[in-house]
This record gives sequence, C-alpha cells and structure tokens, in this order.
Amino acid sequence: MAFMFWAVPLALVIVLAVPPAVRDRSWTVFLIAAGKAFMFVVLPALTFLASALFQPEWKGACRYGWMDCFHGGKFALAPLVLWATAALYALEIWRVKWPPHWWVVLGVYTGAVVAVACLIHGAATVWDKGRVAIGLAIPLYVGVWYAVRAAQLFGAARLSLWAYVGGWLGSVPFWVGSVLLSRRQYLALPDEPPSCFVVTAASRGHESLVGPFVTVVRGGRLRRANAQLLTLWRLEDLWQRVCPRGHAAFRRVYNVCGPRAAALLRSPWAADLAYLALKPAEWLARALVGNQQR
Repeated sequence: MAFMFWAVPLALVIVLAVPPAVRDRSWTVFLIAAGKAFMFVVLPALTFLASALFQPEWKGACRYGWMDCFHGGKFALAPLVLWATAALYALEIWRVKWPPHWWVVLGVYTGAVVAVACLIHGAATVWDKGRVAIGLAIPLYVGVWYAVRAAQLFGAARLSLWAYVGGWLGSVPFWVGSVLLSRRQYLALPDEPPSCFVVTAASRGHESLVGPFVTVVRGGRLRRANAQLLTLWRLEDLWQRVCPRGHAAFRRVYNVCGPRAAALLRSPWAADLAYLALKPAEWLARALVGNQQR
C-alpha cells in the first residue's frame, strides 16, 4: 500500500514530463518538467483530494453549518480543476506559444477562481486560535501562482470581456453542484460526535485475543476497555500534562483521521490485525508511563 502511495504520483510525474523532453530531446528539459509536474499538477491534486479529511465528523463540529462540508462538496468542481490543471500544464510544462490559446487563458482564470475560493474557505474553517493551519501552505502557493498567471494572461491574450463572462457562466452549474453536495453531506452527518477511534475499533476484535475487558469511567461516562486501550489512554493523559501544545496538535490531526481509519475496521478479523499492529505502540506507551511513574 505504501509503495502504491508513492508509485502512482511518481509515475504521473514521469508521464507528464516525457512529452516536452521528447519534443526537445533533452534530459535537462525532462528534469525541469518533472519538477514542474510535481509542483503544479501532482502536489496540488493530492492536496485537493486530501483536503476532504478536514470535513467535520458531526453537525456540532460545523461552525458555519453546511459551508464546513465544502471540503467534500468541492469535488463537484473536479471538471473545473481538471481544466485548470490541463491549462497550467500547457502553459508551464508543455510551454505553448505565447500568447496561448483561449482555452488555456480561461482555464488558468478558472483555476485562479477555484484556488482562491478554496483557500479562503480553508482559512476560514481550519482557523485555530488566530493561526492558519500549516496545511494551507500548498493551497496558498497554488492560489497565488494561478492568480499571478491569470493576471499576466489577462494583459497578453487580449480576450474580450465577454469571453471571461462566458467562462464564468459556464462554471456556475459546477458551483451550484458543490453547494448542493455540501448541503447533502451536512445533512448526512450524525447529530452526536463519533466515539469510535482506531484503538477503540481495534478492541472490537475477537475477545480471546484482544481481551480481557474492564469497565472504567472516562469523560464522564462508563467505557468498556481492554489493556491496550487503557495503556494508550494513560500515555495520552501523560502527554497532555507534560506537553499540552504537542498533544493538542496531535489531537487536531487524530480527530480528523482517527474516525475515518476506524471506519475501515468493519470485521473482527480486521480489528484483530489492527490490535496486533498497535502492539509496539502499546509496549512503548507502557514503558513511557512506567518510567514517568517511577
């Protein structure tokens, strides 16, 4: 799985870099094109997909109602994103003649609108204690680059104002679709916060392996926990006392990724595998908690 995670983007970079290198018969062009393909195509695409992880898990976490679900709803804009990506590829990597064709100009213009809108939404919804999450660094440079290129093309291409108006009107159905999809996803969210995270889900394996269990009070309610869950809870409590900022940063990420990872453990056998995979973390946690207590 990890190999596929890196192999697919690498293969895409190579595929995108080969055409200009073959045209110019130059390894230097290939290396430059590969770097640009990663920066302008692959990395923004991965960020666009990964941003869905910031979507809240329940209605109470949505500070702005359905607008918080635009993290997932913006996938209705995928055709516009593909058009903008193709236009930027033609401009930056294939290096079309200047001034470029109208579809390149309007594609970059559309990409600037989408990138800036997503950046503003991301900054508004993941803003935390007056600081923008570091995850916005890539959307920031993508939005700035599209905006700069769109401004340059606006003066060079000399398209009529009606061409830009037509390009914007053509994108309206996709924006409407993103709003409808965001509202639909918001209505589908549960009214109560999810309580099942990875370690909890792992404890739902076969009791002969993951047990025994005890009943404890945590967060003001009774919880059924095994030794692994208890040990990692103790480590988290210790982490929160010793390094509250580090714990808070970890928790922000885990609160987003944890429930999604837990949702993959749909059978006792999968939970058994997760329980065994977490054993090294449990042993390390037991050693750290034990040393602190001494």
